[in-house]
Amino acid sequence: MNKSLSALMLAIFLGNSFVQAEIVITDIQAVDLGTLPGGTSSIAHDINEFGNIVGRSDTLSGEIHAFYLPTGGVMQDLGTLTDGDSSVALGLNDDDQIVGRSNILNPITSDLVNHGFIWETGVMRDLGAFPPQDDINSSSTATAINNSGLISGSVDLAGVVWDLNGTPNYPPFPPYVRVTDPGPFSPANTEDINHAGQAVGTLVSFITGFRWQAGTLETLVHLQPGLDTDAYGINELGEIAGRALVGPPIYSHAVYWPEPITVIDLGTLGGDNSEARDINDDRVIVGHSDTASGETVAFIWHTDFGMQSLGTLGGANSKAYAINSTGQIVGESETATGEIHATLWNVSYATSVLIDIKPHNMKNPVNPRSKGKLKVAILTTDDFDASMVNIDSIRFGPDGAEAVQSRVKDFDHDGDWDLVFKVKTGETGIACDDTEATLSAQTLDGDPVTGTDSIKTVGCNKK
Repeated sequence: MNKSLSALMLAIFLGNSFVQAEIVITDIQAVDLGTLPGGTSSIAHDINEFGNIVGRSDTLSGEIHAFYLPTGGVMQDLGTLTDGDSSVALGLNDDDQIVGRSNILNPITSDLVNHGFIWETGVMRDLGAFPPQDDINSSSTATAINNSGLISGSVDLAGVVWDLNGTPNYPPFPPYVRVTDPGPFSPANTEDINHAGQAVGTLVSFITGFRWQAGTLETLVHLQPGLDTDAYGINELGEIAGRALVGPPIYSHAVYWPEPITVIDLGTLGGDNSEARDINDDRVIVGHSDTASGETVAFIWHTDFGMQSLGTLGGANSKAYAINSTGQIVGESETATGEIHATLWNVSYATSVLIDIKPHNMKNPVNPRSKGKLKVAILTTDDFDASMVNIDSIRFGPDGAEAVQSRVKDFDHDGDWDLVFKVKTGETGIACDDTEATLSAQTLDGDPVTGTDSIKTVGCNKK
């Protein structure tokens, strides 16, 4: 069962205190999303709460087009704005309103220039650029859209937020506000916006990340004074993911701002550089990092399990760009044949529980050849009630032995009810020289749990 992280935040009240269980990753599956017909490369940029995905893919003709991939459906070509030959979808909301950029033709110079777009119900609409619209070489891009129709992006050098429900100042284009107004103009990029209308991005002149809402702009604290910061993603709690420079020597590190005045360095996967691109409401952060061996690999981070690699589609490199509330992650990955394909990562989590194999014996001896039974205790702790484990769901050891006996008792004499069960040793799959064994199970509510304890195999030299 693949549960979202929030569903696994098992907690109880102890007097007036609230304690949260530790979460671990039990499985990561990378899914190749393919390309548009005839294409060879693709990238997924965003995923909504229903698992619908947008991005870009090349086509049979070699053009790059925005795509929409509904859950369980087929990748759809969104086309381009009039006379354009290239488009990219960067964001979508839960109503499947899609935003991005497409080039359009300047009829005077015959040059192509990018304009932000919104796509809905089969129609791609130009969001315009710098008003008045007589400067046709003006460019724009739309990066994200919330469920209220507010769109983050940029127009020329200005970071902006469009309002689809506002009264157009320059029909037919929707109105926008610059994130640096009403103060002095400053070049900016606006990268993401949440449902509360908080937008994040970077003030280009100062190379400083910011959070903006309804005319109020807050700059984000730096890891090191004077070194750059960039904000890329924001969750519904107003918390931000991005990157900050550190040094000397100068490197980029993925960072997390729980608030604008506090920044946390997430580190790397062993290499020099990393970058965080998105964060969900469970404070799970995704991005990419260099490794010690020189690859760039997508990562997932949470305070419980730190930064971990999401892996690839068989190639060397990958990057993650977005995560939704259920923990689905999208990005790009290199395949075994060297192509870059849009990728979906499905991550499974479990609550980590404390177990004791061969209770009251510190060495935990296990004879893999034994025809007897092996006793295991699941301990109740401040943040987990062992009596809530579903006995029928217990699987123990490499072969997943089922419990044949069980009872609830205060095994460790601490006043809490623990769960003690037995399995047939020969059904566990434990082999000589194994040094640990793992339990997997579910609670009565269906939430996965896992626990591991060390063992010492014995009786292996007997013939």
